[in-house]
Order: sequence, then C-alpha cells, then structure tokens
Amino acid sequence: MKRRLLKAVFFLLIVAVVIFLLVRGDGYLLIAYGTKTIEMTLWVAAIVIALILASIWLLRQLLAGGVEMARRFREIFLFGSVERAQKRAATGMVDYLVGDWFEARKKLTRTLDKVEYPLANYLAAARSSFEMGDEAEAEKILEKALAVSNSELPVALIRARLHVQAERYEDAINILKPIDIKMPRQPAVLDLMHHIYIAQKNWRALEELFPVMRKAKVLSNVEFDELEILLATEKMHVHSAQTKALLIAERLPTLQKLWKSFSRSLQKQPQVILAYARALAENYQDQEAEVIVRKALGNQWYDPLVALYGRLQVKEIHTQLRTVESWLKARPQDATLLLTMGRLMERNQQWELAREYFQRSLNQKQQLETTAELARLMTKLGDHKKSAEYYQQSLLLVEHK
Repeated sequence: MKRRLLKAVFFLLIVAVVIFLLVRGDGYLLIAYGTKTIEMTLWVAAIVIALILASIWLLRQLLAGGVEMARRFREIFLFGSVERAQKRAATGMVDYLVGDWFEARKKLTRTLDKVEYPLANYLAAARSSFEMGDEAEAEKILEKALAVSNSELPVALIRARLHVQAERYEDAINILKPIDIKMPRQPAVLDLMHHIYIAQKNWRALEELFPVMRKAKVLSNVEFDELEILLATEKMHVHSAQTKALLIAERLPTLQKLWKSFSRSLQKQPQVILAYARALAENYQDQEAEVIVRKALGNQWYDPLVALYGRLQVKEIHTQLRTVESWLKARPQDATLLLTMGRLMERNQQWELAREYFQRSLNQKQQLETTAELARLMTKLGDHKKSAEYYQQSLLLVEHK
C-alpha cells in the first residue's frame, strides 16, 4: 500500500515538472543517433512518451490475459476447469448416494486429481465399481487411494465392508484385526467386527469383544443392553445343547450355574428368562421351568413365556390349569393365553374344551400355531374334513407371512 502511494506521488511530481516546463516555453527535444537526428517540440515529445507508456501497459495486460486464457483452455481440454471438476465430482457423489453406480464411477474417477480432498471420492468410486461387479477395478482404486492419502483406516474399512457385502466374513476380519492392533478402540472397526460376529453367530468372539466395545462407547446404552441380552440368550442356547450330553441328574445344576452367573439385571429380562426356561424344558426339567415362568409372568407379561407355559410337561397339570384360569380372569381375550389353555386342556384329555379354547384364540388372532393345533386335534377326534380345512388355513397363513 505504501509503495503504491509513493509511486503515485512520484508520478504526479513528474507530471507537474513536465507541465511546468511546457508552460514556460515551447522548447524542443533533439535526439541524435549516429548520423540521424530527431527533433520535436516538448509538447509532441510529451505526447509520444505518454503513448509509448500506454502501449507498454496495454501490451503487458494482453500478455497476462493471454497466459490466463491459455491456462483456462488447457484445463477445459483436459476435463474442464477446477470449478467444473468440483461440480462434476459433487454430482458424482449424488449419483453414488442414489445408487447410479455407472455414472458415479465415471464422474468420480475423471475428477479425482481435480478435487482438493479426493479420499471420499476414491472410496465412493471403489464402492461403485464393486456394485457393478468389477472387484478388480475397486481394489485398484483403493490402492490408489492409499497411495494418495496414506489413510489406512478408511481404506481398510471400505475394503472390509465390501467383503462383508459379499459375505466373505473371514476376509473382512483378517483386514480388521491388524488395524485393531495398530489403532485399538477405533469405534468404526469395533462396530463392523461386532456385526460380522453376529452374522457368523460367533458368540464367543463377540463376548470377548463386548467389554472393549463398551469402553470405546461404540453403541448407545440401549443398544448395549440389547446386545448383552442377545449374548446371554445365545450362551444359554449353546449351553443347553451341550448339557444334553450329561446325565439327567447333572443337567439342572449345570444350567443353574450358568443362570446364576448372569447379572441380576439380566435375570429380570424376559428374553433371558425365556431362554433359561426353554433350556430347562429341553433337558427334562419342566418342573423347574414352570416355577421360573410362573414367577416371571407374575412380574411382567410376555407372550412367548405364556406360549411356553402351555408346553411344559409338569406332573401337577391341575396346578397349571388353575394358574392359567387366574390369568384368564384378568385377560379373557388374550389369544396366546387362550391357546395355552387349549393345550393344557388337550393334555388333560378334555377334547371339547381344548377345541373351544383353540377356536376362541383363533377368533382373537389368526395364528399358525393355533390352526395347526386345531388341525391335529380334529385328526385325533376323527374329523378329517375339518382337519384338512385347518391345515389349508395354516398354509394360507404361511404364504402371507
């Protein structure tokens, strides 16, 4: 700023001196070069100098403009200006988001060297190639992304996700485990690993990962609670299958030991109680299961537990009947409870009452289990026509599921 001001002042001084000299007299300017001379008045000389300076300034502007124009033409011929490339990349990302893989890959790959932060575009282009079935091209783009950005984590994550999409879970885990060692407790890595373990039904690995996930706060509290319940139920299911290999006398203590290892909060969850009760029933411990289910339903109503209660083979069926009758007083229109009562009546050989309860349940809610029970009961009673009708109704319910 100061330099420009000094130049302006200097220029004005020169102009003032020239005007002063011109006003004082005509005067003249003589230029001699060898044998040639040029002579003119000072006024003419001033005009000539002004014209020369103006010509130099104009020539400089033209040259500068030409260079800029040449640069712009070069960019346009290569694939457009930077601004155009940015817009093209943005529309490519929109195509990617809406699933137009061909357009997305075309636009993104052609503008990768034009955008300031190309990593996201590389990843999107790789995913687009994968969706088009070109896995080799997807891998090639990811290799370029790694070379350009040197960002191992996002490239590894997208690689793993592509393997997950193709259901190559072991390949995905083999990519994620080294990353987890290098950069432990990365939420995105842990989250993807936990989804892979669920898909693989690898409950032991997921159980080992669970505390690490909780420390890294990968999920919300509600999601952690749901995952903990899932782990507990699956553990009980696996344990139940293993317990079947033991002697009958050893089964109840084994299942009780696992149940007691759960926290009190888990023991109150109806899904976990259901898994425990089923494990008991599968291992011929129906009497113990009946107590567990009855107490649980006294605290919290849960339809799957009600349905299980009707399948338990306890010695004192009359106790079960009285319990269900008391529940029916409070819930006379409960379809699952009516189905349970029908099963108990059938087991007690009260065929007509069983049929009545099954029909009442079916009137409340069209359920496959109810129509199947009615079909079996009608076969038992010799009414094969009615049994066939109920089996046909069951097939319709299966088709509409």
